[in-house]
Amino acid sequence: MRGSGFAIGHHGEILQGVFRDEDNRLHRGLVTLPFPPRYSIAVAEPIDGIEVLVSPKHKTKSREAARLVLDENGYSGMGIKLTLNSNIQEGFGLGSSTTDVVATIRATASLLGLQLKDSTIFRLAVRAEAASDGTMFTGNPRLVCPREGTVLERFERRIPEFSLISVNVAPNRPVDTLAHPPNRYTGDEIKEFGELRKLLRRALENGSLDDLGEIATRSAVINQRYLPQPHFHSLLELSQSTSAFGLQVAHSGRMVGMFLDPRLEKEDKSVEHIQRELLRLNLFSEFFRSSQTSV
Repeated sequence: MRGSGFAIGHHGEILQGVFRDEDNRLHRGLVTLPFPPRYSIAVAEPIDGIEVLVSPKHKTKSREAARLVLDENGYSGMGIKLTLNSNIQEGFGLGSSTTDVVATIRATASLLGLQLKDSTIFRLAVRAEAASDGTMFTGNPRLVCPREGTVLERFERRIPEFSLISVNVAPNRPVDTLAHPPNRYTGDEIKEFGELRKLLRRALENGSLDDLGEIATRSAVINQRYLPQPHFHSLLELSQSTSAFGLQVAHSGRMVGMFLDPRLEKEDKSVEHIQRELLRLNLFSEFFRSSQTSV
């Protein structure tokens, strides 16, 4: 008997900041950019004893997530061994921690014969790792509160199709998310986040990559004041001088994405031009078609 769980990663955020709820209270929130090419798989199986073991051993947040599932459902049976496999490099803003935790929660629930709601998985993930992305939600994007485990807004339309040039701008300088203190935004920045939230509704309603690129770029520019990314201004100039719709970043990582027309192929001249310019900056990039980056 065993249970398995699968979870996708992300490529940073489209929008991250502080947002007001219906009662005008402020909450830290983000809209994740799902990225199915990166993922984690977890397998849970019973073992003798009462321990919860995890492999690799350093995946302590996953062990805590499994214990939370067991405790919340009154499990008092045998011990559990969790085995995790992932193609996500840790510390660069691809959601390695949340992806492991979500896969673990799903595998543990599967072992127990449970079907958990995405909202429950989100709440458990936040308890296990203190701050979680919204990658457990599929379909329409959400504005989620990563430290509260709640959803501020579920948008009415999906993210429009796009292609993406992906760049790790500091492959030797990972970011410890929990060691990075939450940003203390100014009043003007909080006002801008509210404007970007409204623009995101419109962008999704109209399927506008132009607006989506503007939102992501403006959010990235604000974040640059708090977690500066190497080469950011060069990348911004490159995106503005080419056919790119804008930049998006991992707000607590090192990944930068450049939005492109979903119809482009890797061999298109515009893609090759951008990748050559990135090589001039000593940056290795990857190209992903929209069919690979949608859920």
